[in-house]
Amino acid sequence: MYEAGDIKVFNPNKEISKEITLEVLIRHRDALKQARTGELAGVTVEQIPDNDRKVNQARALNLIIAAQREMVTASRPIIFFGATQKWKKKNKSEEDIKNNPFEKDDNDYSRLMSWLDFLRNCEQAIIIADKTKSLDDDFLVTKIDGNTGDEKNELTQNFYDMLEDLESSYEQIYLLMLTNKIVSAGIEEDEELSYKEKEEEFISRVTDA
Repeated sequence: MYEAGDIKVFNPNKEISKEITLEVLIRHRDALKQARTGELAGVTVEQIPDNDRKVNQARALNLIIAAQREMVTASRPIIFFGATQKWKKKNKSEEDIKNNPFEKDDNDYSRLMSWLDFLRNCEQAIIIADKTKSLDDDFLVTKIDGNTGDEKNELTQNFYDMLEDLESSYEQIYLLMLTNKIVSAGIEEDEELSYKEKEEEFISRVTDA
């Protein structure tokens, strides 16, 4: 018996779901923890020097992005199929197809692709920050302590802003996986629930967990 908040995975291929989808969700969880604390698997925060901990946190942004991109990749064919089926039901005539081509339809697949574009932009922002000399776009800067002369790593506001954005993108990508029955959060699905109602119920479950 599953309790509300349990992570379950289910799709047409149960083995793929277990080996890929769940594994990616676990990796994302670990990467998010690293971004928040700097902790690595098998190494406690207390064992990691502060400068190294900050480096670990900054590096975790790439790990989060990679995990979310894999979530998108694993979901694309299932969400694409569902979206096209719904589109075909709404657009049966040639005139309907002409006036509302699938490429311009507002559906779960187009929303998923929008989040993929967002993740690509995050990747580019990190690459550009590494290449440019300016510190304004950096996520981690090294400063010299005026009293001791020691180097001290500091996370910038860019890091915290991107981390917050990535937490939001995860929520929305997971929600698309949830509403398309790729994963389940232990919520009893009602086919009559609207997308908005499912979204509100999902967010409520996560907030109260």
